[in-house]
Amino acid sequence: MKKLFTYLFLILFSLQTPSQADDIRDFQIEGMSIGDSALDYFSEEEIEKNKKTYFKDKTFTPVEFNYLSRFETYNAILVAYKTSDKKYEIHGLSGAMDYPNNIKDCHKKMDELILELSELFKDSAIKTDKKTNKHPVDKSGKSKVISVYFDFSSNDGAKIQCYDYSKESGYGDHLRIAVNTKEYRKFLSTKAY
Repeated sequence: MKKLFTYLFLILFSLQTPSQADDIRDFQIEGMSIGDSALDYFSEEEIEKNKKTYFKDKTFTPVEFNYLSRFETYNAILVAYKTSDKKYEIHGLSGAMDYPNNIKDCHKKMDELILELSELFKDSAIKTDKKTNKHPVDKSGKSKVISVYFDFSSNDGAKIQCYDYSKESGYGDHLRIAVNTKEYRKFLSTKAY
């Protein structure tokens, strides 16, 4: 009987799959992943209605979905797709959680997500240390963003950030987690703004 239990334990243990990801396409936010079609989650009408125009270059289109009842974890989701792509393939995906006047809980959640992503991307991404910067939207210099980045050899990337806004800024504290393709990252750093 002992041998039977030993064999069963070994079989069950050897059938477990590692919970690591090779690239950002293995990571999901509200069930969505990079490379998916936004049409698998939203109607074309919803996409068109929620488009944003804050990029000066129109290569990519950002779409924000706020406070939808079907979101289980995040208060808001942003997807970005190539403007010319009628399949709406997701190149940028982020989720935001509100922490109004509660930056300590934001930091706590950030640390949990850093651990989760560090384990998930253990062998495929390089994690940066936490870095704090002043947020450029707040001219007083009181608003801050704490960021951690995960960089892949493919130049795709993930990031986790806590936004700690001053009362004067008029914005609310929140956490943001994002995954972006190489192409979308380059766009954000060179053409978007």
